[in-house]
Amino acid sequence: MTADRVKNYSFKYFGVMDEAMKSLPLGNGDIGANIWLTSDGLIHILISKTDAWSELYRLLKVAHVVLSMDPCPFSEGASFDLNIADGVLDIDSGNNKLRIYMDVLAPCLRIALNTELPVDTKIRFVNYRNVPIDPKNDFSNYFVRGGKSNIFESADAVIATPNGGMSQIHRNSQSCYEFSLKNQHMEAYIGREKDPLLGYTFGAGVYSPDMVPMQECLIGMAKTQMNMSIFVESRFTDDAKVLAYSLDALYERYGNESLESYAAHVKSWRNFWEQAYVFATGDKEAEKITKAFLYQRYMTHCSDRGNAPMKFNGLLFTADQMNGYPGNYDARRWGAPYWFQNTRIMYWYLLYMGDYSSMIPFFDMYLNMMPIAKARCEIYFGHSGILIPETVSHFGLYANSNYGFEDENGVRCMEGGKALRRGEPCNSYIRYHYNGMLELSYMMLKYMELSGDMSRRDRMLAFIEQALLFFDRHFERYGGKMVMNPVSSLETWQMCVNDAPDVAGLRAVCEKLNAMAELPTSLRSLIDSILPAIPDLPIEDTEDGDILAPCEIKIFSNAQNVENCELYAVFPYELYGLGKDGLDIARRTYDKRAYRHAGGWSQDPVDAALLGLESEVAAHLTRQSGMTDKRA
Repeated sequence: MTADRVKNYSFKYFGVMDEAMKSLPLGNGDIGANIWLTSDGLIHILISKTDAWSELYRLLKVAHVVLSMDPCPFSEGASFDLNIADGVLDIDSGNNKLRIYMDVLAPCLRIALNTELPVDTKIRFVNYRNVPIDPKNDFSNYFVRGGKSNIFESADAVIATPNGGMSQIHRNSQSCYEFSLKNQHMEAYIGREKDPLLGYTFGAGVYSPDMVPMQECLIGMAKTQMNMSIFVESRFTDDAKVLAYSLDALYERYGNESLESYAAHVKSWRNFWEQAYVFATGDKEAEKITKAFLYQRYMTHCSDRGNAPMKFNGLLFTADQMNGYPGNYDARRWGAPYWFQNTRIMYWYLLYMGDYSSMIPFFDMYLNMMPIAKARCEIYFGHSGILIPETVSHFGLYANSNYGFEDENGVRCMEGGKALRRGEPCNSYIRYHYNGMLELSYMMLKYMELSGDMSRRDRMLAFIEQALLFFDRHFERYGGKMVMNPVSSLETWQMCVNDAPDVAGLRAVCEKLNAMAELPTSLRSLIDSILPAIPDLPIEDTEDGDILAPCEIKIFSNAQNVENCELYAVFPYELYGLGKDGLDIARRTYDKRAYRHAGGWSQDPVDAALLGLESEVAAHLTRQSGMTDKRA
């Protein structure tokens, strides 16, 4: 079986980890955990959840839990075996064994301890958010920056639950939502939807049939076997204590670990590995590629089925500490919002691997923000359609640091940029960056085509129609052709005319829609209007022949990023590739691309594969599969 083959790639380690950055990951799609053992014999468990949003729209860790044993059987180090085939971490030292896994069929982490000699055991919360946090201390992570509002992140409470557990709970007593609407000239939208943050509550509860609550801990005395469960919940509440009852209800429903529940968890992971797999064979480089692929697939599956989409900047497993807050693990580089251009890569991968159910949180987030996106388009520009920013919260707003804050003269300033006009963000990288709406539209069409799932067809077609309406209404036509000005060609050419990604996206979306049956009449009419008005893809003449260009006209002639925008016609929009016209032009464009990347979220490997450049693909894969984070 494939899962047995996957088990050969389990991650093995011996010793201790001196910090969270060396931790090992577990997850069930919605809840994650970083596990590490320090030299003092403590087992650290950093719990996370896909939708643990704070007052200031940060994705916080749910809790930091520490398990201690006396005498500690792991004080001299231990053997770690992260079995990715089963989703289980085994920690062994002689005849002392600790098994940990994030239960796929219950919202909890399961812990089973078996020791050769009796030990006293304590499991407790390290509440590093025991006082309110002022956002002015860390400018890179907050939706509202310090000094611009009176909104703080409230302190967490560690409280006993009525049913014998111990919990740590965070409840949003404030919210940056209304402040952000006002700051972004969206006052008219206040009251039209429920505040997505105010009263939102999340937390973790620790339970054990072998332990008793004592002084904010669970204590077990002189035992050789102990089982523990850490349940995690998120919901709106009127009081933090309400969540303690919810955690108790989860414990009552799912109970303690059993042989049957463990077997069901393992079976779920093994079924997952049978659904889609890749094994490269032939030499050491092939083995390295296989290992990198399997580890990435494991990490993604740990995070891909939550109440919110995966965060591109670390998934559930960020483990660095915040500047100025030792022991606080809530830092996340590139901040709180979803960045479409980065997030999309993970979801194209899921789509083509056939992990269709994992696409749903991503699609639903954007479908659910249509009302505010329509209102924004009307308020900012006075025309129909939707405007969804490149970087956006799950409830549809710009990060205030992107949109900017007004100074005493009414000028919005932030991140090195200035803006006067309503609807124009200070951040020039996303100011005229509209392509995400088209790429998401194309991804939705591909999803329906490949999965056959039509459960969201009407909502998806409505989204696509509104995205096309934006382009149809926002730009004038000259000589029957749409003139997109000003636009950005991604983040690289920040003010230009007729950028290649938007031209390619309009053509790909409209042509795929045009081939579909039973479209709404309004959408069919819109396609008929837009298709003949789409400009030609920009072409540049070189001494070696024509190549695709990033845009028709560069208004700002200096590149501000390092994207090969012209190759969006290859991926994601599939206008060029093997078996299609113009393959020579596309290959020549790839060969002459300005930016050649050695890692990260570059599209070079994908473009090379779609253009049939086998040696290029091999070089990219062998190089990138060997890359590691030097901090870990």
